[in-house]
Amino acid sequence: MGIEAELRAAGEAADDALDVGRLALVLAALDRPDVSILAYEEHLAELADAGRRKFEKATAAQRNDADVLSLMLSSLIAGRFNYRGDSETYDDLQNANLMHVIDRRKGLPVSLGVLYLHVGRALGLDLAGLNFPGHFVLRLQAGSTAAIVDPFNRGQTLSSADLLQLIRGIEGPEAKLSPEAYAPVTSREILLRLQNNILGRALKANEFERARDVVTRMIWIAPRRAGLQFELGRLEVHAGHMGAAATAFETCRNMASDDGEMRIAGMAEEALRRLKARLN
Repeated sequence: MGIEAELRAAGEAADDALDVGRLALVLAALDRPDVSILAYEEHLAELADAGRRKFEKATAAQRNDADVLSLMLSSLIAGRFNYRGDSETYDDLQNANLMHVIDRRKGLPVSLGVLYLHVGRALGLDLAGLNFPGHFVLRLQAGSTAAIVDPFNRGQTLSSADLLQLIRGIEGPEAKLSPEAYAPVTSREILLRLQNNILGRALKANEFERARDVVTRMIWIAPRRAGLQFELGRLEVHAGHMGAAATAFETCRNMASDDGEMRIAGMAEEALRRLKARLN
């Protein structure tokens, strides 16, 4: 199966059926077409196998202690395999490409989080990414215990006070922790968040053709997201592809209307009106 076909198939699959590590690797391969993916697939398998060997030695009590399990995870990924956050060149696009992350052993919170989730999935752990703004973190649950894991900072566990300090560093001194920040996100949301890092940097650099490619691949894995169709329409206008822009805006309007997202539907309708006025 080709890359586009695999991503489109993922777009039609249920959220809980998605292999986040595999799909992050496939997305990375789109930006490195001349590099074989095989060695990276083997590395993901190596991570999972090393995790299994490590965790099969855990006692029943350890398997029901989230703090112990998180320490075992971090000692594997950040310790043995030396993965860490890239605080020196945080905005480097390589940090959002899982192939480069594997090469360099450093990346963004979300790209490193994908590796933790990959190992957690292989081990059957109750590990999930959270909807924490600005800095991707994970929640590991075991028995009656839970731990918040920061993949960017070598898998250290974070207290509520740590999280409050973190969110205030992102949103300002008056920011508060809300229940939404603790809400789990799906594998699809994580993949979109990973791609959104690339999209944001492309837009900031005025690389609009690259941005259009990134939005297109985001649509492959999340075909029912009306907002992505709207963003694609804007980028098609910028590229001078007015017919493609009209199609994207129409798709956005219809999809948003069907889903009850009337604000987005209205935005798409207005964008269509302006586009038609330009063409007349």
